Amino acid sequence: MKMSLGRRLSRRGIFLLGAGMVLSLAGLAHAGTVPFSTTHSVDYLLIGMGPVNSTSTQPGVGNAVIVNNFELGANKAPVPSPSSFGPGLLGNVPNIPMHAKPVASGIFGNGNIAITHPQGRFNLQDVGVYANIGVRTAGPLPGANSGTQNSFFNDPNHFPNTFTPTGFTNPGVNKNTGGFGFAVGPGQADQSTRMDAPNFAGVTGGYDHAALRAELAAARTAINGLASTGVLNVSGSGGTISSDTTINLGPGLNVIDIVTGGGDFKLQNANLVINGPAGSGVIFRVPHHAKFLVSNANILLGLDGITGGSTLFYTDRPDNAEHFSFSNAVLDGAAFWTLALSGGQISLSNVQGCTQLVGDKIASINDVRLGRCSFDTTFIPAPGLGAAAVVALGLVIRRRR
Repeated sequence: MKMSLGRRLSRRGIFLLGAGMVLSLAGLAHAGTVPFSTTHSVDYLLIGMGPVNSTSTQPGVGNAVIVNNFELGANKAPVPSPSSFGPGLLGNVPNIPMHAKPVASGIFGNGNIAITHPQGRFNLQDVGVYANIGVRTAGPLPGANSGTQNSFFNDPNHFPNTFTPTGFTNPGVNKNTGGFGFAVGPGQADQSTRMDAPNFAGVTGGYDHAALRAELAAARTAINGLASTGVLNVSGSGGTISSDTTINLGPGLNVIDIVTGGGDFKLQNANLVINGPAGSGVIFRVPHHAKFLVSNANILLGLDGITGGSTLFYTDRPDNAEHFSFSNAVLDGAAFWTLALSGGQISLSNVQGCTQLVGDKIASINDVRLGRCSFDTTFIPAPGLGAAAVVALGLVIRRRR
């Protein structure tokens, strides 16, 4: 029986990543278990801790979560979605490859939001929230609401649209192109489900998030102290991944430090597929100097058993810059955390899929359809041998005849 080039090379310690890209092992490292809990954070799609105030002395004050258009806890559209279903991703992102898991469509009911500071606020504009909890804000109502309009909680009429899949898969790509639907405007939604005053449907004010805050603080300490099991070195390409790339993990927790050569870490016009067996997981640590910028690209999971919620991109960059930015992207299975409590921001524009966002300011989210894939430490059991000592992009494999 013939073996694929990638599988033959993997037995020699080299993994094919993409056109001209390899993951090269410089000796094996032991992957570890996850030394922190996600008992509380796992419940939320969005956790906004709040930006600092004008004197940069009080984290948590001000708008923590702002979302404009479409839905949380649901993805009622083909993947990638055409502009008629919004966000307009069809033709703006690469086709989802056959070695990646297809991205689910439907109503998942997991779009929960946490605002952790008593002076933090939320603002939802034209958003359908489908969730088992809804919005829990540490501040009291109505003050914690910063102008929510035309947003509905578990609307039985399916604001902002309904969608019926009719057969998704095209030959050669996992691209959902079937289906039909129709718009449900604010006037057609069940008005008892409005999330603004006076109903505040699905919104709980004055919620005590002390346990969640303590859990995230412990996670920050633990992640910073983890021993690295690998390095994703993109310095040779100016910090950029611009062609389809697959990273193969070992079982247990893999801890991969990203090296950019001094600039930002960028994923552009390409698929990044994170693959591994059941029980594998990974924390990618973004360096302090770098932002992670994703444009016209997808971050996906492979087919070898890794589960959604086992992949985390992490930073504790200590400033109030935009730490994670996504423009025209499909995200499926990866979470993104920035935990420095310095006002760090996460922004999304035209994004679809399944993720988790944790940061001080998740205050620029426009045109999204997102389910929750929260980082869950219970998915990553005790390991065998770990993966990857070095991930080097730009190396060329020559086949032997």
